[in-house]
Amino acid sequence: MFEYIKGNLIEVDATKAVIDVNGIGYKVMIPTSIYTDLINKENIFLYTSYIVKEDSQTLYGFLTKSQRDVFELLLSVSGIGAKTAILVLGHLDIDNLVIAVSNADIRLISKVPGIGKKTAERLILELRDKLKTIDTRNIPGSTSHETPAITSDAIAALMNLGYNPSQAQRAVKSVLQDFDDKTNLSELITKALKAI
Repeated sequence: MFEYIKGNLIEVDATKAVIDVNGIGYKVMIPTSIYTDLINKENIFLYTSYIVKEDSQTLYGFLTKSQRDVFELLLSVSGIGAKTAILVLGHLDIDNLVIAVSNADIRLISKVPGIGKKTAERLILELRDKLKTIDTRNIPGSTSHETPAITSDAIAALMNLGYNPSQAQRAVKSVLQDFDDKTNLSELITKALKAI
């Protein structure tokens, strides 16, 4: 119903933004991963997904169409509602979610709060083919799919050391620019730790 929202940012925290559009304040739920992109901004533009339930109407906002499309794909997985879908996008960016699903990385997906092993397995099973339709080439910070296993393993290793998923992803992405085919997993983890 609503394709996007554009207006003045009145208030933002890790889970929601309040946007003034011609004197009307809209509360828009956001993934925590985009919070830092919104702070200190006055005018913002978010792609939206409008969820209507029997007892509520909620607007969800995303920086890119791809984020919104993946959010709506996550809703198609049995047992995953809007709150869990927004948590998934808050903890795993699209590129790493695609990698985790294609590698059947249950451990990485189940690190998301509210996602257990069974839900992670179902998510992988139901999204494996659907996520192939998502274009990640134009997503800011998108990593190369040429080394999905080593990327996923490095992120999982950092998470096992106690770093949260978004910290781990950012660190690995920042060092992937200098990544070459000869770099092994331990070198990638060491470089990523220095980048945190």
